[in-house]
Amino acid sequence: MSSSGLIVRRSVRFEISLPARIRVAPHHADALNFAKGITDANRWIEVDVIDFAEGGLGFISPVFLPRNVEVEIEIPEHGPVNTEVLLGAYVRVQRIQMTDGRPGYKVGAAFKNLDERAQQQVEQVIARLSEECEGQGGIDA
Repeated sequence: MSSSGLIVRRSVRFEISLPARIRVAPHHADALNFAKGITDANRWIEVDVIDFAEGGLGFISPVFLPRNVEVEIEIPEHGPVNTEVLLGAYVRVQRIQMTDGRPGYKVGAAFKNLDERAQQQVEQVIARLSEECEGQGGIDA
């Protein structure tokens, strides 16, 4: 039997809208360097996370990121002072598509080499989203 070529999602994906920031992982920084003014002094770029799943997340980026590049992502905790990090992890860009609604790129990324702390953060975010979306469900496709 031949494979249909369909990609089957292994976990529930939640549509969300959260501010976050990314920067190129240190081991890819030499390969991908942005022009002055694109990033802040610490190389961070502001993005919006648009979906979240156990295996990865999606975000809207104002800059193009090539496939397979690894980036560090931080999602701040909500609140009056965003000093706590809800999630800090490395992800690998799996797919990228130019958006038509605003200048930017829709990026699909997979979590990469999660340490114990990042794995716990992912699990906490999933639990929180599951609780908040109870009865609404996630998106399977």
